[in-house]
Amino acid sequence: MNIMKMILPLIAAILVSLTTTVSVLAFQQTIFSSKLRQIHISSFNEEHPIEVKVSRCIHSTKTTSLCSTAMMADIESKASIAADTWGIEATPFYEPDIANKIEQQFADRGDVSVFRVVGGRRLSPSTNDNGDKILPGEGRRSRFVITHSELGLDSGTAESEYSTVIRAENVNIASSNSFPNALASIGIDLDNVGDIVVVDSSTAYLVVDPNVEKQCLRLLSKELVGVGINLEVCEDNEFMPDGVIQEMKLSRILERQMERKKLEQGFVQFG
Repeated sequence: MNIMKMILPLIAAILVSLTTTVSVLAFQQTIFSSKLRQIHISSFNEEHPIEVKVSRCIHSTKTTSLCSTAMMADIESKASIAADTWGIEATPFYEPDIANKIEQQFADRGDVSVFRVVGGRRLSPSTNDNGDKILPGEGRRSRFVITHSELGLDSGTAESEYSTVIRAENVNIASSNSFPNALASIGIDLDNVGDIVVVDSSTAYLVVDPNVEKQCLRLLSKELVGVGINLEVCEDNEFMPDGVIQEMKLSRILERQMERKKLEQGFVQFG
């Protein structure tokens, strides 16, 4: 009995010591595995670097110049393709300040013909005007159609083939979402949208890329308020009336939603 009393504390001490040793070894193994994993990842990244692809410039004060340079390079690339292939290239719609710079850049080019398309049989704003003073009969936003100089394309054909005017009637414009928000909500990139001109409280005209015409006719009315909303394409010979040009801006909430959607759809991709 006395022997058991002497042995039991010894056994307990041995068990505590073993438990402690096992815990220390397990902790060291965890650290060693973590370091090994870091080394493996570092080695993998050196052999297979992760590439981050961002499809669009993020507009801020620091990146505006970089975005402008990239945009001009893209347009130059389109011009080279048009000249080499005798094809036709079209740009997105731009605000007057950017469009004026593009027009000046191509003013003396002999290898390509460049047509500035406003849509609705309207004139381009003055090259000295950055959108502050749009006169009657003038448009604000415009795009460029670039072709080989000897292809024979004329300005009328460029406008009819690279811009579509949609008339929206019976819209309660005061109660509706803004047209830029409504267009973005149905998946229309605003690069594909020219001027949106509100004529009165229920009628507006939209200049869009012909590639998104059907999407607008099918879905836009669902994002607007009104009874018996009617959307139809205007004839090429129809003059677009003057009115109030809506500013091409999205609400902040929608902007955040669009950015989140772009990320989900892979606008920022890895590898």
